[in-house]
Amino acid sequence: MRANDQIFARMRSHGTLLCVGLDPDRHKLPIEVLEKPGTDEEKVFDFLQGVIDATGAYVCAYKAQKAFFDLLPGGHDVLKEIVHYVHQKQPGVPIIIDCKIGDIYNTMEAYIENLFGSIQADGIVVNPYMGDDVIVPLIKLADKAIVVLVKTSNASGSIVQDIVLSDGRLLWQYLLDLLVNHWNKNDNMIPVLSSISGLDVMKTRLLIPNTMPILLAGVGAQGGNYDDLPNLLNSEGVGVFVNSSRNILYPASSEPWRAAIATAAVEMKETLNQAGRTL
Repeated sequence: MRANDQIFARMRSHGTLLCVGLDPDRHKLPIEVLEKPGTDEEKVFDFLQGVIDATGAYVCAYKAQKAFFDLLPGGHDVLKEIVHYVHQKQPGVPIIIDCKIGDIYNTMEAYIENLFGSIQADGIVVNPYMGDDVIVPLIKLADKAIVVLVKTSNASGSIVQDIVLSDGRLLWQYLLDLLVNHWNKNDNMIPVLSSISGLDVMKTRLLIPNTMPILLAGVGAQGGNYDDLPNLLNSEGVGVFVNSSRNILYPASSEPWRAAIATAAVEMKETLNQAGRTL
């Protein structure tokens, strides 16, 4: 099944809009994991296995931030093993690699060989600034989720994304139009939109096909809220997924760490469903 279809299927079958971020910060790992003998790579893998086991029933996707794996000498292999673990233990849940890549054609082919060939990811996050060179090699990968930065949740993103073009549109609005009408030839594109940018949600929703998932960024530790969620959902009351990393991976709780993570995931899932008021 195509990755985008898997996301929709999980939204419907498990009643969830939650995507859990797999961001293994070695400085925040549970003390029980840190005190175990073994390498940093083994500790990170053990921790993320626990996260996946604790959250698998509550998610529609996972998103692994590659930067945290790159800090480990053996990080490539750990990331590859984690992708395999998700596929083995949580079949039907896609895992997206957050690498924000964007380069010329031959470099993109090298990224594709690594991320989709070696690591076997179900999707990646890309930066479209270099235009068709970035996206065209990915269009043909119909079974993969291509998540494209459109309107991001970092405050300084507006100095680029809110530039006013000659036709009156903002740059991010032009990028969204490219994504929907130029690049989405195989229905494998996903825009990143921000929960803290004050965009015109109802107008934006009309521009996005019912069958295109939306990744809503910035909810949780970045300070975003859920106000826009109901108006971004498609006609089925699904179609938007929200990534949460720090609030789920490192909750302030007296429970054992696996139980605390499961509790945090359930609470976030229910909060999103209540905000969406549909599932």
